Amino acid sequence: MNLQINFILPHWIYWSVLALLPLFVMLMVDRSFRRGATISGSDTGGVPEVSLDPGYRPPGNGLTTAIDRISGFAGRYVAYWSLIAPFIFTYEVVLRYAFNSPTNWAHESMTLMFGMQYLLAGAYALRESGHVRVDILYQRASPLYRAALDLVTSIFFFLFTLALLTSGWRFFSQSVSDKWFFGDSYANEVSFTEWAVQYYPVKFMLFLGALLLLLQGIAQLIRDFQSYRHHRRDQGGSHALASLMLGAALLLAAWLAFEIANIAITDYESLALSIEHSLAEVGIGTLTWLMFGTLMVVLVAGLPLAFVTGGLGVLFLYLVGDQHMLNLMPSRIFPMMTNYQLSAIPLFIFMASVLEKAGIIEELFDVVYKWMGGLKAGLAIATVIASTLLAAMVGVIGAAVVTMGLIALPAMLKRNYNPEIAIGSIMAGGTLGILIPPSILAIIYGVIAQQSVGELYLGSLLPGLLLAGMYALYCWLRGTFNPRMAPPMPVEDRVSMSEKLRLLRNMLAPIALVVLVLGIIFTGVATPVEAAGIGTFGALLVAALHRRLTWPNLHAACMTTLVATAMVMWIIFGASIFVGFYILQGGQTFVQDLIAGAGLSPYAVLALMMLLLIALGMFLDWVGILLLAVPIFVPLIKGMEFNGVFGLPGVEAADVSLWFGVIYLVNMQMSFLSPPFGYALFYIKGVCPPSITMAQIFRASFPFLGLQAVGLLLVILFPALVTWLPRLAYG
Repeated sequence: MNLQINFILPHWIYWSVLALLPLFVMLMVDRSFRRGATISGSDTGGVPEVSLDPGYRPPGNGLTTAIDRISGFAGRYVAYWSLIAPFIFTYEVVLRYAFNSPTNWAHESMTLMFGMQYLLAGAYALRESGHVRVDILYQRASPLYRAALDLVTSIFFFLFTLALLTSGWRFFSQSVSDKWFFGDSYANEVSFTEWAVQYYPVKFMLFLGALLLLLQGIAQLIRDFQSYRHHRRDQGGSHALASLMLGAALLLAAWLAFEIANIAITDYESLALSIEHSLAEVGIGTLTWLMFGTLMVVLVAGLPLAFVTGGLGVLFLYLVGDQHMLNLMPSRIFPMMTNYQLSAIPLFIFMASVLEKAGIIEELFDVVYKWMGGLKAGLAIATVIASTLLAAMVGVIGAAVVTMGLIALPAMLKRNYNPEIAIGSIMAGGTLGILIPPSILAIIYGVIAQQSVGELYLGSLLPGLLLAGMYALYCWLRGTFNPRMAPPMPVEDRVSMSEKLRLLRNMLAPIALVVLVLGIIFTGVATPVEAAGIGTFGALLVAALHRRLTWPNLHAACMTTLVATAMVMWIIFGASIFVGFYILQGGQTFVQDLIAGAGLSPYAVLALMMLLLIALGMFLDWVGILLLAVPIFVPLIKGMEFNGVFGLPGVEAADVSLWFGVIYLVNMQMSFLSPPFGYALFYIKGVCPPSITMAQIFRASFPFLGLQAVGLLLVILFPALVTWLPRLAYG
């Protein structure tokens, strides 16, 4: 009997669902809130918002209010699209195995949907301060100088958005039907699969996303100027430097307007005084110093990383090339928009948000604590174990550190734990999400380095468990040698074995979910993206079983997912332009020749790379480091032979990329804990009592940084820690 199902989703149904479903969900969510429903749990989607200027909020005006409402509506509208994906991916896997009816439209429809979501979410993330910035200089400046820095650096934001707006429109117009006046190339461009869906609505999102982002940037500029005026009136002393910075902002704005006129008026001949094509004769060595030197300067000034790299990428495209090279922007961004593997990012973040709203994470910690609490430093060990399990559920660093900080830190401080061991165990355990599958960083690395995500997941599992064991052992040793630092649970609070076994029933559903997600990845039953979709579907079922599957909770999970995903994806968009242009100009060859000329051995080159990554990790966001370093490092590493040191086994040529990928992931764990600007340090500060200082948090990170360095060394010296499981699974 033939049970095959040959259904192909009609295009009109696809576009209708995307258009109408968010309106229905909005109606249900608003109705639920009006009836008094509330959101469960807390917001763990990203960095806790720390106000740099708590005393003043720019009032804005009618225009900024209107723009905020537009960005808010657009963000909310596309956020609810995330609800579709778990059902579509589950449908695809069921049809493939139960009815031998695999589909292309299921994967393609969700990939395109998320691609459109990434673009339209940028403005909402900007409104919600969701784009991360490197605030080395910025947070130390007075409110007046912060406002002045915002005005000066906004030029790079507008460079990026205006270039994307114009090139995005051209990119769209080339794919739309030539019946329309703006169609100038293809006639109704469609995808190359049998589904043959129209591409022009997807490409239109490049223009629309840039337009929304530009509008939100204008609203932000108005508020920055209001803030500047307010603090100029209130702050005493000399304002000469602030006035100079404002003058620089005005000059840069005038220059930008002039270059826009140059692009509008001319084609191949630039206007006099235009800087178009002015660096065409500059060598790659000088260009390297110019590009990365400028990058560091603008980064420390506090502009979000996505717009630093994107704006500088546009600037150097124009300076080295010409106005026509700006059309490379959509061709760099569109492949990232429509990359199938990257669809796993919003799904895993959504899965994490749903589980948090379902109360699973609190129950997880409670069960592990009651099992481990009787040990020396039992609560710290329980934190590490719970963090390991949490990492296997969510793969999101911010969510793990913030959630465990909210749950475990008060419990440890209440039982007189030394704050440093309490904080250190939370931060170190939280960073395991970098390594323990399903790591989001591994997904992005796999896309950039062209490495199998499934192999990366298998290869990083043993190093992740090894580090978790090292963290737990360290806590136990500290508690054993000095019980006052980490006392065990009081005897009267301990529970019997029968009670412990009863508590395990609460964890059957989430543990089954972890086994399901990782099992179908490791066995090859489904791709990581499909596994993320099935895992999210399972998380919705778990939330329903806990009676937490409410409209407000779904709303909160969708909005948290949107901001976190937009932050990651817009960094990828900006960095792909900057790094892609540098490689196009011969930057990769330049670095290769530079290293080859130094006469370093492969292991010395690897050590140099690790030191550079550690240094970058002290200042940059993990996504930024990946986009800036990995496209240059991986081709260099692939061409080298690693035959082992001290008589230890080496790495086979076919495994070098996988081995380096896991080494990179371990190194990125260190970046989260590295003072002065490791993100975990600030995640935990956002949930610490006021009595805990940044100095204590820094000290708490040092022992665990040392353990991570030992773990990094072990992975380098013993490659089998990485390669054994992938070989066992894939041969």
